[in-house]
Amino acid sequence: DACKMQQPEQGVWSLTSENDIFGGTDRNYSNGLRIERVRPENCLTPGLGWVAARLPFLDLERTDLRQGFALSHAIFTPENIELTDPDPNDRPYAGWLYFSATAVATTPLSDRQMEQDVLQINLGVVGPAAGGEWVQREWHALIDVVDPQGWDSQLSNEFGAELILQRTRKYEGFDLPLGLKTDYALHGGAALGNVRTYASLGGVARIGWDLNADFGPPRIRPALAGAGVFEPGQPFGGYLFAGIEGRAVARDIFLDGNTWADSASVSERRNFVADAQMGIALHNENVQIAFTYVHRTEEFVAQAGPQRFGAVSISVAR
Repeated sequence: DACKMQQPEQGVWSLTSENDIFGGTDRNYSNGLRIERVRPENCLTPGLGWVAARLPFLDLERTDLRQGFALSHAIFTPENIELTDPDPNDRPYAGWLYFSATAVATTPLSDRQMEQDVLQINLGVVGPAAGGEWVQREWHALIDVVDPQGWDSQLSNEFGAELILQRTRKYEGFDLPLGLKTDYALHGGAALGNVRTYASLGGVARIGWDLNADFGPPRIRPALAGAGVFEPGQPFGGYLFAGIEGRAVARDIFLDGNTWADSASVSERRNFVADAQMGIALHNENVQIAFTYVHRTEEFVAQAGPQRFGAVSISVAR
């Protein structure tokens, strides 16, 4: 059994928190939290192993397969959370609570190239059952800031499903003094579902040490995200990174409103959105801490400027 032969430190636990407090606001994508477990290489459930063996583009002799499971929560709010009756042109209140199952296939193409495919299925609920109102009000009471007043107008309960596909190809760059390495990665992907439907293209460049430890730090999608895989190759490592992703958006429930019920929505959603990001990731032994600063372009016409938020993650290989 390939799974039983793996060392226990090869699995990864990660916790990711995203919040717009890093951008000095409390609006739009207000908060996200995700806890994830990625299992050791080739430690697959029978169903995933059966599927992987039948995918024609996967060479199982060259490909490391992993699977992950995660629980995530996200909160979206309008610009002015003090209004009992929110601005009808602004983004509606919404919560999104969901479970994720992820399959990650990593393949070395040559000494200087690697490819990673990600398949992620998200299943959960949008609306009051997601608990967005309770989370935001309790948090605001704890830190003694304004109590949000408009949650009565939030999106209605709706089962949410997303299928996300992404392919990333990473290329080694040039070497620098002090043992510094460089690399860059290009990716394309798509999401399909009643929560979000979009196509994406992007790229990331990095400079640092032990770059083969991952494809980037974990994030909450949609994002320029790693796959939650972290395999340190030396006791200390880290890198600076910067990247950009563009998305052509066909549906976003948090802007378009409920699929099968009347609800609040924005009047003019933008069809194209871009994220620019920069950050740092550091690891010591089997623990990695990363910070990402994100600038997201306006997602609807009435939005009061672009959004800026930060993401903090901690990953432990064990």
